[in-house]
Amino acid sequence: MDERKRRRAVQTPAQRIAFWLGWWVVCFALWVLLVFKTEPAEFVAGALAAAVAATGAQLVRSRGYAPFAPELAWSRGLLRLPREVVMDTWRMGMLLVRHFVRGDPIKGCFRVVHFSAGSRDDPHAQARRTVAEWLGCVSPNTYVIGIDESHHVAVVHQLIRDELPPELDPSE
Repeated sequence: MDERKRRRAVQTPAQRIAFWLGWWVVCFALWVLLVFKTEPAEFVAGALAAAVAATGAQLVRSRGYAPFAPELAWSRGLLRLPREVVMDTWRMGMLLVRHFVRGDPIKGCFRVVHFSAGSRDDPHAQARRTVAEWLGCVSPNTYVIGIDESHHVAVVHQLIRDELPPELDPSE
């Protein structure tokens, strides 16, 4: 194991506990949202499943297999998601209505969006790329095909071409 991985793998007990609790909360919340039942047995099952998932995430993190260093400031990108999803869902619905009622063809387009990906060895850059790809795929109109680090671009597909390119970079 090289020196960088060894430094990443060394964590204080407080960091390990905070990481585990954070993953447990996220996994438990997802369980409750997906199951959507309020029976005590479902809460117990969700708590146990979240504990297993959080333990797995902590083991992967402690071994340095999947370095991931997100920033809390990137969560600001989540604020725009509900509006984008609602607007794009409406636009997709209207596109389908025009297609099936009037026979208008559906033409998608590929776009190249500037995105400086950073180094593959940097956990911060890896997290930024992952969050950018996720943010770019939540809305139904846009899908991130991939990120080309050598040319500092992301290739996206849109069914309805927006005037402005999609915002992918969570740090902006």
